[in-house]
Amino acid sequence: MLENPALSGPWFVALPDSASALPVARRLRDRIGFTLTHASGRPWVVGNAPDGATGTAVAARHGSTALLVTGTHVLTAGELADWARRVRSTADLDALAASLTGSAHLVASVDGQVRVQGTASGVRRVFTATLAGTTLAADRADLLAALTDAPLDPVRLTARLLAMTPSSLTEPVWSGVDLVPPDACLLIAADGTARIRTWWRPPAQELDRAQGGPVLARALADAVAVRVREHAVVGSDLSGGLDSTPLSFLAAEATGRAAGSLVTVRIGVADPTHDDHIWAAKAQDLLDGDHITHTVFGPGELPDMFEDVARPVTGLDEPTRWIRPVARLRETARRLAAVGAGVHLTGHGGDEVLAVKPSYLHDLTRRRPALAREHLSGMRALRRWSTTATLRALADRRPYGSWLTAEADALTSSFPPANQPLFGWEYPLRLPPWVTGDAAVGLSDEMRRRARDARPYAPTRAAHTTVDLARQLGAAVRLAETVTAGAGAVLQAPYLDDRVLEACLAVRPEERSSPWTYKPLMVEAMRGTMPEGSLKRATKGEFSDDFFRGQQRHRGQIAELFDEPLLAGLGLIDTATLRHMALAAYPPGLPWGALDATMAVENWLRAGSSWNLPPAEETVRITPAAPATTATAPPATVNPTAAATRPTVPAVSTVPAVSTVPAVSTVPAVSTVPAVSTVPAVSTVPAVSTVPAVPTQEENHRVAQSR
Repeated sequence: MLENPALSGPWFVALPDSASALPVARRLRDRIGFTLTHASGRPWVVGNAPDGATGTAVAARHGSTALLVTGTHVLTAGELADWARRVRSTADLDALAASLTGSAHLVASVDGQVRVQGTASGVRRVFTATLAGTTLAADRADLLAALTDAPLDPVRLTARLLAMTPSSLTEPVWSGVDLVPPDACLLIAADGTARIRTWWRPPAQELDRAQGGPVLARALADAVAVRVREHAVVGSDLSGGLDSTPLSFLAAEATGRAAGSLVTVRIGVADPTHDDHIWAAKAQDLLDGDHITHTVFGPGELPDMFEDVARPVTGLDEPTRWIRPVARLRETARRLAAVGAGVHLTGHGGDEVLAVKPSYLHDLTRRRPALAREHLSGMRALRRWSTTATLRALADRRPYGSWLTAEADALTSSFPPANQPLFGWEYPLRLPPWVTGDAAVGLSDEMRRRARDARPYAPTRAAHTTVDLARQLGAAVRLAETVTAGAGAVLQAPYLDDRVLEACLAVRPEERSSPWTYKPLMVEAMRGTMPEGSLKRATKGEFSDDFFRGQQRHRGQIAELFDEPLLAGLGLIDTATLRHMALAAYPPGLPWGALDATMAVENWLRAGSSWNLPPAEETVRITPAAPATTATAPPATVNPTAAATRPTVPAVSTVPAVSTVPAVSTVPAVSTVPAVSTVPAVSTVPAVSTVPAVPTQEENHRVAQSR
């Protein structure tokens, strides 16, 4: 297995206010770029801060409360200090989390209790593991796997081979390393025990299109503006569609206000039936400002689909489903960086949050039967659904857990035909034929076990599906940010910001989607921002020609990737079946996403992941620090299918630590770690009563793009 080069970029680990955290910090000392401390002086957050091109990190402290916000946001150190002064318990931070514009992690220490959370969309994720009875949290799963020496989990790897893996199964691929649900925060007590607490719920779907349009317009404008720095060059997709074009118009306004410049990009395709160029040209003519330039990459100018799929993609802590276009992502990032751009705004996420999948009709028939008949008539004409199949789908009223059990029983069945209405809670869960029977049985058994306590993300199928698809894409965008940051301009998806997701979910599904109007909510939101001519498009570019050309040109890459695959060595796939279907006879009706998934996992296994940490030190028993005061909170709630893998960490009577750790009373109450710990102190973090900037960043320094 290949070993990664030195991993770089921003990362962090959050530690409990306990002496047991010191050995962890010591093992990371060669990687640490900053150290923040609890009021006790023990390490609280260690890591590598965003470097200015990959995000902004701001910290503040007041009394026994310390806060860190890192990623894409607009908070200043002074504003965060105001929040710190108002916080009395970790529950008070719900308001801060709900107010954040952009996409960022929030980490807090309040009276010694730690709170760590990402975003509801899953672009910012939090992982957790237990080491010697102490709970750790981090924004990278591979780091926790390295610290805990966790083995790969074959069932979780098998889940990544699904034609479409639901967000509830996009967990870390190591046993013992778990994902904190995106709608929850992890609370770690001073004794190292932890629990999960839900902080986010989807809004009620109450607004009509006229009410929701302005709300979405504000949220999307803010999401774009937070990524535009003063005098910065910003890249933006401009395909001419109703996802990327609104971003370009909003970015034109934002860069104009910031005295920056905008570079729009479009990928030309050879398919003569593709009409992106027509609509993109119309939008270009309507975009005003001498600070705007347009770049079109002609057919063949960027890498093909499938190019370099056998080249290990390093630096990722999980497989990327965007393995097919990964070479194109890198080259686009490089070319944008060559003209000075540090961020690349993408329209990815628009399909997931703006439109509603057909499952909304299942809900609508019970809520507004007359309107449902109209929508069903239009949708049946568009998709050629039979009356029998439609009525059967509408009659299915199984709760989420029962539906998941049925999907577990059907994992190896064929994917439903294209003209069958899909009104389920999620897309059908199917494994490709090259997955071994034993691997399929293992995943099926795990899904049935989880189904017993599974709960949906929202009361209705339409809202649940929207959240699930946003989180699936959020996981892909998170990894694409890492890939592009290493190459040049960082890919950013404003549609996946929590405030944008909420603005879309607040609108009734029949107002967001219609058989007769394309993305009507976006049309309403952009009135007055985009010219009417650009709002009339009712088509979407189709890239199958690009796909098949790349597949034929780079069959050698696919063959190389599946030559003695590591997945076969793990017992998860049959090599002969995979090679035959991938190179000669792909099964009719099987989504190409199934091949993408297998390529992604195999590529990731070959890339390897190594933090090259020193071994754990010999431990001895010591008396643990007194538990910090913790705020009361409602019982922990968790997301649908992950409950069984996140038990409460048991309390321990002793906390192992190295014999060189001084007694608690010798730890000074300042923001540096005692010299004996060998954790590098950061001189830029001032005393507790002041408002510090994150180490290696100047105070109030603001960078508008995240990882």
